[in-house]
Amino acid sequence: MNYKIEILNENKMVYMRNTGAYGSRKNFDMMKDFKSWIAQNDLTKTLLENGIYGIAQDNPEIIPPEKCRYDLVLITDEDFSQDNKVKTGYFRGGKYAVFTVRHTTEAVQQFWKELPEYIRKNDLNICEEPIIERYKEEEGEDKICEFLIPIK
Repeated sequence: MNYKIEILNENKMVYMRNTGAYGSRKNFDMMKDFKSWIAQNDLTKTLLENGIYGIAQDNPEIIPPEKCRYDLVLITDEDFSQDNKVKTGYFRGGKYAVFTVRHTTEAVQQFWKELPEYIRKNDLNICEEPIIERYKEEEGEDKICEFLIPIK
């Protein structure tokens, strides 16, 4: 599997958070709510440019599933600090190895299964930061997602 290196800058962001088991229906529903909020706030162009970041903040092997935090993030300079539907903050940025994967259950499972070997083969120096999922193309038959692996 091929990858590219990408540097993401520190930026202002808006986000929604769910606390609970990863892969739950609540995370799926939160994505629908976040996309609706983006459309209502005329941020579709920003969405198309940057995508939505999905960030699992906790390691489920250490943190109980009911306490795991999952954030959906949109990078934007606009101020939504008074909007109670989203939170605001700063995305730290960094250097990432970006892998593009078909957005199917099978392809994503295969990616996770093979990731340790890709890391070893490509001698990637991984940082202790969350892996980011990026969703840019969600419509049509060729849905894709990207996995951004933090590297030094």
